[in-house]
Amino acid sequence: MVKLGLLVTLLFLSFSVAQECDSNGNCDTHERCSVWVDEGECIRNQDYMKKYCPVACKNGSSKTANSTSDCKDLHPRCRIWRELGECLENPSDMNRYCKKSCDTCKEISDVDESSLCLDKNETCAFWASKGECIANPGFMEMNCAKSCNTCEKVYGIKPRKLAGKKEQLLDWSEEVGVRQSAVGTETESTLARVLASKKYWEGEAAEALPSDLIAKCRNLHGLCSFWAYLGECDKNPAYMATNCGPACHTCHLIDIKTRCPRLEDARPGLQPGSLNKMFERIVRTAPGNNTENSWTNDIKRSMEELGTPPYTVTVHSRPSEEPATQVDPDLDKSLPPWVITFDNFMTEEECDAMIQLGYKYKYKVSEDVGAEKADGTFGSIQSKRGTSEKAWCSSRGGCREEEIPSRIHERIARVLDIPAQNSEDFQILRYEKNLSYRTLHDYIPHQKDRQCGPRILTFFMYLSDVEKGGGTNFPQLDIIVEPKKGRALLWPSVYDSDPFRSDSRFYHQAQAVEEGANYAVYGWIHMYDYVTPQAKGCN
Repeated sequence: MVKLGLLVTLLFLSFSVAQECDSNGNCDTHERCSVWVDEGECIRNQDYMKKYCPVACKNGSSKTANSTSDCKDLHPRCRIWRELGECLENPSDMNRYCKKSCDTCKEISDVDESSLCLDKNETCAFWASKGECIANPGFMEMNCAKSCNTCEKVYGIKPRKLAGKKEQLLDWSEEVGVRQSAVGTETESTLARVLASKKYWEGEAAEALPSDLIAKCRNLHGLCSFWAYLGECDKNPAYMATNCGPACHTCHLIDIKTRCPRLEDARPGLQPGSLNKMFERIVRTAPGNNTENSWTNDIKRSMEELGTPPYTVTVHSRPSEEPATQVDPDLDKSLPPWVITFDNFMTEEECDAMIQLGYKYKYKVSEDVGAEKADGTFGSIQSKRGTSEKAWCSSRGGCREEEIPSRIHERIARVLDIPAQNSEDFQILRYEKNLSYRTLHDYIPHQKDRQCGPRILTFFMYLSDVEKGGGTNFPQLDIIVEPKKGRALLWPSVYDSDPFRSDSRFYHQAQAVEEGANYAVYGWIHMYDYVTPQAKGCN
C-alpha cells in the first residue's frame, strides 16, 4: 500500500505532470493519479488525493456509483484493508466501497457493529474502572473505545439489536456443533459473533474447503462464540482453532498437516552418533566425580548462574567402557544402553518447592494418551496402568515460569546441551502407600512426525526419600533405581544410530510404595522445540 510519505516523495521526484481536468477547471497535479485510484488511494489517503488528484478520484467514484448499493466489494484490496482495521478507521469510504468485507450490506444490516469496536489494549477495562476515560480522554477514547463507550463518537458505530433473532441464531448454531450460549450483558456481542460464524460458514472461504474437513469443523463447547468475542481465538489458538473452528473461522486449520507443517529448519537435539558422546561427556565432566581444579567452565557457570550443586554421576548401564567410535545399528541393539543417575542434582529447598507446586497446581489421577481426534490431536483417558497422581507445571498456569521450575529446566539444558525449549512441561508425581505405576514406555509414536519430534530422553527427578519401595524398575535391563531426595535418573528412549527410532528396552515401571510417600518429577526431552508448537496445539 502506498503511504502518504511515499506519495509526497514521488510528487517531488516526478519530472513531468500529466494533468486531467474537469469542466470546472479542477485539475490533477500528479502523473500517477490514475494508478493510485486503481490502488485504492482515494479511500486510503483521501485528504492527499483530494488535493492532488481530485478529478481522477471523482471519475473513479462515478464509475462505481451505480453499483455501490450491491452487496459486494468494489476493490480487490477490500479484504486486506479490513484486516488492517480500515472498516473502523475509515468507515464512510469503506462502507461505500467494501460493503461485503465490512459486513454493511442491507441484507445483513442486523449485525451488531459494536462488536467490531474493540479495545486496543488488554488493560483498557482496568484503566476505565479507575476513571482514566475521564482523566485521560485523548488516549482512552481512541485506544479503549469499547471500555469507554466511545465507539459511536470515534468510529460512528451504533449498536444494533440482535435480541429478536436470538433463538433463530442459536438454533442455527446447532448445525455447526454444540448450541451456543448467549446470556447476560454480552448477549448482543455473542450473538453478533454467531451471526459472523453463519456468514463465514455460508461464505466462499468455507465452501472452498474439502467436505471431510467441514464435517470435522465444529464448535465443541457452548461458549465458543462468547470466547471468540473476548478474543480467545488469538489468545489461546491451541484450543480455539480446533475446538471452536466455526466461531474462530479456522476450519482450514482442522487438518493438522495444514496447521502444523514440519519445520524444515528445525534444529535436532540429537544427531546419529551424538547420544553416546553426550552420555560420555556428562560422566566425564560431573563435578562431584572430579576435583574442583578440573571443573569445566560450563560446569562453573552452571553452578554460579543456576545454583547447580556439585552432583556426582553413577553409571548403571553403558555400551562400553571405551568411548564410542562408530555409529552402528547392530551394535546399538547388541550392546547395553545408557542408564545413569545424578546424586545431589537438586537441593532440598528445590525439591520441597516442587512438591508444593504440585499442590498449588492440583494433583490429579494420572492419564494416558487416548484416541486420535478429528483435528489430529490425541485425547486422554484415565490410566489403567497405575494409580499415581500428577500435576502439570505448565506455562498455561504460569508454573513453568516460576523461579524453581525455570531454573531446573535450564540446569537440565546445560547438562544435556539441548535447549530448554525442547523440554515438555514438568509432570510432578505423587505416589502414596501402595500406589505404583505399571510398565510403560515414554516414546509416543505419533509425535515422530509432529513439529516437536519424538521424546528422545527422560530426566526423572526424585523429590523425597521413601522409607520402603517406590523404586524405578527397568525389567528388560534388570535395573532398579531407588528414590533419594535430590537424585535424578537419565535414560534415552531412542538409539544412538537412529534417534528417531524407539528403543524397546526402556519399558519401565514405578514399584509400589510400601512405607512413606514418593514425590518425583518427569522431564521429557524432545528432538525439536516443544514449547512453541505446544502453544499452537501442534504436539
